[in-house]
Amino acid sequence: MHTNKINANIVLKELDGGIRFGTDALLLADFASGMRKGLCIDLGTGSGVIPLLMLASGCKADFCGLELQPEYACNAEDNAKSNGFCERFKIVCGSAENARSLFESGCADYIVTNPPYMRADCGAENKSTALNIARREISGGIAMFCEAASWCLKSGGSFFAVYRPDRLVNLLCAMRSNRIEPKRLRAVVASAGCSPSLILVEGKKDGREGLIYEKDLIIYNDHTHTSQTEEMKEIYGRF
Repeated sequence: MHTNKINANIVLKELDGGIRFGTDALLLADFASGMRKGLCIDLGTGSGVIPLLMLASGCKADFCGLELQPEYACNAEDNAKSNGFCERFKIVCGSAENARSLFESGCADYIVTNPPYMRADCGAENKSTALNIARREISGGIAMFCEAASWCLKSGGSFFAVYRPDRLVNLLCAMRSNRIEPKRLRAVVASAGCSPSLILVEGKKDGREGLIYEKDLIIYNDHTHTSQTEEMKEIYGRF
């Protein structure tokens, strides 16, 4: 078990050989930070880092983390207890594929997800089965996550996701196919002029057509990646 003190004074325990907290989780937590009171379900919560970041930064919503892998579900539950959020952050061990049997329809006001980005047949496999499941669509792809989100969300509820730019079409099509209308999109770039490395998307269940493309979120001031932009510093400051 690896223990780290990260943003918002969270003590985060992560499994040895498992997936680590990264910039994508931090940026998604910030992108979704406008939540009010209600229930937010984190599909594929892993160590629980996204709900923990949001709770520690003052988010008013309560959280439920859905996690397929039992060892990660136990890890997330331990992290919730260690950081004093066990009353506001509950863990359910199960697959998004079984969302209809795990959650009542329309139970959630918000959904956040940092799903597996890679196709099951993409690139060299990790030696760790846990890492393969976390990074690759071995147990289900983005369509499954969006179907689960639609089932759980109330009409008018909000969906927040971080995804790979080269697979953005898959995400947007899966959202709309499941009654989640894309409403806000923001590209993350390492430095000005670079191609996007991540895409942040917000959708609304049963929302009307109309997508706002926000200005790029630029991480570094220069191509040497030595100096963070003021916006990135502000994001770290908020968390």
